[in-house]
Amino acid sequence: MDKKECLQLLKKFEGSGFIKYCGIALEDADCGWVRTSMQVKEEVINPFGYVHGGALNTLIDTTGGIVCWTVGCTVCTLDLSTSFIRNVKVGHMVFAEARVIRKTEHVVFVEVKVYSDENEILSKASATFYITGNYSKIPPKW
Repeated sequence: MDKKECLQLLKKFEGSGFIKYCGIALEDADCGWVRTSMQVKEEVINPFGYVHGGALNTLIDTTGGIVCWTVGCTVCTLDLSTSFIRNVKVGHMVFAEARVIRKTEHVVFVEVKVYSDENEILSKASATFYITGNYSKIPPKW
């Protein structure tokens, strides 16, 4: 299977209503690595005009789940720990990059970093995902 075919399968997540609402899109992926984006719009800001931490965590959780797909796993989130470093307002684009740190028989450990469209780091997260099954359409290595 080539990268183009894998990217098409990974875009499956974009069909989720909540993901569409948040405006999260797949930018690029490889085995064990994913990059997504989210436009900061009025619907995802906090009362102070900045992107809401929950919206950033949605981006982080989604990107982390997709990176697990790239190694052939379907997952559910066990743990997510996020450090918020800075923030941006409406009109900016934010990008998340996730990479698999380690995959065991039952869990996948993932690191996710979120950047602004000015390449400033906004947040860093560590996530643990429980493997619920094999995503048989995508091989564990490609």
